[in-house]
Parts: sequence; C-alpha cells; structure tokens
Amino acid sequence: MTPCRELYAPPDLLEANGAWKANCGPSALAAVLGVPLRLVRAAFPSFPAKPWTTPTNMASALAAQGLHHRVQQGMPRGDVHGVAFLQIRGTWDSAPERAQYRHTHWVGLHRDGGVLSVYDCNAGSAGGWLPAEEWKAQVLAELLARHRGASGKWAVRVVLEVLSR
Repeated sequence: MTPCRELYAPPDLLEANGAWKANCGPSALAAVLGVPLRLVRAAFPSFPAKPWTTPTNMASALAAQGLHHRVQQGMPRGDVHGVAFLQIRGTWDSAPERAQYRHTHWVGLHRDGGVLSVYDCNAGSAGGWLPAEEWKAQVLAELLARHRGASGKWAVRVVLEVLSR
C-alpha cells in the first residue's frame, strides 16, 4: 500500500476501538479533522452502547466540533475535504433503509486539485490514507468480500464536506 503521508491518520485508533468501540465513523472524522480520536470522543455519545454512525449522527458530530459543513448527495466532482457515507450494494438493496444501514461504511475524503485520497480505518493495522484507486483495489475489495450477499458494487450515499470552524 502507498500511504498518502501528508494527511493525518489518528494514531490512537486501536486504543479507541478497545476503549469505546471507535470504528469507521469516528476514525474518518478524526482523520479529516487531523486530530486523535480522543478529541472527537464526546461527539459520539452513543458509543460504545450503539457503535454506529448515521449521516444525522455525523452531522451532529461535526456541529459538536464547531464545524460548518455542506451535505452533498453522491461523490463531489471538484475539491473536497470531508467524510463519505458509503453503501455496499447487495441482496438488501430493496430492504428498508434501516436494514441497508447494516451494510454501510464511513471514509475520509481529500482532493485538492489532484488525486483523490481516501482515509479508511481498515487500511493497514491502524488505518490510513491511500490514493482512491489503490483503496478501491485493496481495502474496498476486502470490505465488499466480507459482506455475504454483496453484489460487488457500492455507492457514495452522502458526503459531509467540512467547510470551516
């Protein structure tokens, strides 16, 4: 894997996962904000009892950090710095939305005039940023393979682009 070294990967992912079940949602937000997971912990009050993050939860987490954001359906074409809520496609596609949420995943996104980079907590032993094509071929492919009934397809449901503090 070729990490994108200029972007921040929270060094406390494994510790936070053990302590409060931090996973893809909180880690993607921490990576995008450039802070350790311990600094976003309070923005995820349902963890560890309910360790999942809906788009509404993520918008609340951004607000709790004092951040303004823009919600975009699908993948933005231009520059972007934010978190993306991915939907894994499969036999559950016609199920109610709540059932489909069991097959979702959060990643961080960064593109500034060039290559799109993706932060994924599953990249390497403690998560990291990768060029999008490398992330798709390695990390996403493994993620799709772990979902029984998956079609091998996926989509960006929504992107919450961080605008400012």
